[in-house]
Amino acid sequence: MLITVTGGIGSGKTRFALGYAAQISREGIYLSTGDHDPVIPELPSAHYRAISAGNGHHLTEVIHQINRESNLFLADQRIVIVDSLTSWMAAGFRATDDLDQQRVHTQQLLDALLSYQGKLLVITNEMQGSLYPSEEERIFAARMASVNRSLQSHSERMYMVVSGIAIDLKKREVRYHDT
Repeated sequence: MLITVTGGIGSGKTRFALGYAAQISREGIYLSTGDHDPVIPELPSAHYRAISAGNGHHLTEVIHQINRESNLFLADQRIVIVDSLTSWMAAGFRATDDLDQQRVHTQQLLDALLSYQGKLLVITNEMQGSLYPSEEERIFAARMASVNRSLQSHSERMYMVVSGIAIDLKKREVRYHDT
């Protein structure tokens, strides 16, 4: 089961995602780039563990490793939370200027996410444009938007968080933090 949570920077995506994850899974793995807060957010319970996987292309390897080590029963009992896909992709873009290599790494990451066997919640950002983006910014925004569209088409649930309020984009319903 793939769930996607998207929104702008500081919109409350992580807080919503962790609360939502606690409602659907008793245990989980929180994969963080560690780029947003120096402290990992409060996890829903002791049955959740945090892994700071760092930036770059390591996420693909980490997802494959978790998938290999999981059995189907365990994978269905827990959720893996990726926070945030945008940060990992940005780090990958900074690591190389080779557009073909960036494209390959993006596809490998997307393939790893889509092939995960179990509950996976991916936190990503909605791309905002600037008036005069550089060529690099334009390419990154386009690639990120493409990945977000692919995630949306494969997601069972997709939420957009705006100022702490989650909107269920698949059902077109609004979920307040308290519900």
